[in-house]
Amino acid sequence: MRFPVLDLEITALGADGKGQALWGERVVCVPFTVPGQKIRAQVVKRKQQRVTAKVLEVLAPAPGQVPPACRHFGQPPSETGSGCGGCQWQMLPYADQLQLKRSRIEQLLALLPAQGVPLPELEAVIPSRQALHYRNKVELSFGDRTYIPDAEYLALKAAKAPIPQGFYLGFHVPQSFGTLVDVQRCELMDPAMQQVYQTVRDALPLLGGDVYNPRKHTGFWRYLGIRAGYHTGDVMLHINTTDTHQPNWAPLLKDLQDLNLGRYRLRSVLHSVYTGKSQIMGYEPFEVLMGDPYIEDRLFDLTFQISPYAFFQTNTQAAERLYEVVAEFAALQGQERIYDLYSGTGTIAQVLAAQGAGQVWGLEEIASAVTDAQANAERNQLNNCHFRAGKVEDELPALMAETPADVIIVDPPRAGLHPKVVKMLRQQAAPTLIYVSCNPEALAHDLLGLCAEGLYQVTRMRPVDLFPQTAHIETVVRLERV
Repeated sequence: MRFPVLDLEITALGADGKGQALWGERVVCVPFTVPGQKIRAQVVKRKQQRVTAKVLEVLAPAPGQVPPACRHFGQPPSETGSGCGGCQWQMLPYADQLQLKRSRIEQLLALLPAQGVPLPELEAVIPSRQALHYRNKVELSFGDRTYIPDAEYLALKAAKAPIPQGFYLGFHVPQSFGTLVDVQRCELMDPAMQQVYQTVRDALPLLGGDVYNPRKHTGFWRYLGIRAGYHTGDVMLHINTTDTHQPNWAPLLKDLQDLNLGRYRLRSVLHSVYTGKSQIMGYEPFEVLMGDPYIEDRLFDLTFQISPYAFFQTNTQAAERLYEVVAEFAALQGQERIYDLYSGTGTIAQVLAAQGAGQVWGLEEIASAVTDAQANAERNQLNNCHFRAGKVEDELPALMAETPADVIIVDPPRAGLHPKVVKMLRQQAAPTLIYVSCNPEALAHDLLGLCAEGLYQVTRMRPVDLFPQTAHIETVVRLERV
């Protein structure tokens, strides 16, 4: 059965930041739309009262809508193959994006007061200093298929003709398997990273080898990672392949050495091999093709060594603003004992340790991140910073028994806090709890658990935008024990 084509007006945003419209009594979820737009959309999924559709045409723009900065913006991809889906809101001025993000948080938290969790006023969103060119890390995929329009695809399928194949490098089309948008230029990349990316694209035909086919598990080229240190100017290029080809890297390295990157410099060129079937780069050993095995960047007066697999916030300047809010909410007086749960490479822990905390303990599941955190704490001469590897729900009881906390920082993954962790935090009942959220929906759920029976009171809430042009937003919340 062919799903219908609908003319709709987008009137709201869902919890996931996607546009919503009404079709009779049904809610239609339409990704890559915003309130105020009138669109023509194709229904792609129908489930009881919830329908998902994709945009075919924008019949009328939203008030204040602007031309997108990127040639690849939009979803689904156009007939030219543009439309990578990495940005959702490039059609809106940045100030309007911030207002939408604030409204989305307010919408998700609105039911809490009626459930016994009174909330203070949500403070103004702290904007990113850069609305474009802010990303210090990108990861792109190689592939042999690029997007073709639905009509062309159906015609090929009806004729039992093969899908065209080629040599592509870019981002995956959402909800696809192995189909790419062949990205020529990304406006979220730092310009120096874009230069490196373009150099690699131009040099690839000289290196031989086929792109990886995830359906047949054949081919050589798999992933391309680029990182940059905003404050230091260091740039890393990481090429990930299988083991089916042995290219002569010399022509590529020569082209990279000849680049003029302005205040940036190419410090690290790495190659790793991953032969597994999972569609990930894989945390595999790497060889250094040129330079060092790491780059460096700074947060405030601290220096961080960043390996190819290390976590480091992708918007450096905005991350500094986020950590300023965390430090402000922590209100350190000196000698506080602090837990940093889900500590990653320990950036929050080290910022607080350097700003007057007594002792800071970080818990993180990924062992390599803990190794990076320990090395960076030693490099920054922070003897009051300690890290443990393991799941928070497994390691927290022992830490609580050894050293009660005065301040606890939680920065959980998008799914939010593990139920066991919520229970442990309530048992510890530290005087101050600071929740750093990357998902307002999970934040609302966790605040209900943490504040149950009046144990904690929310005293401050401030959003910080690290991801312009997207629906993602960070929110810092201060809870005080009643």
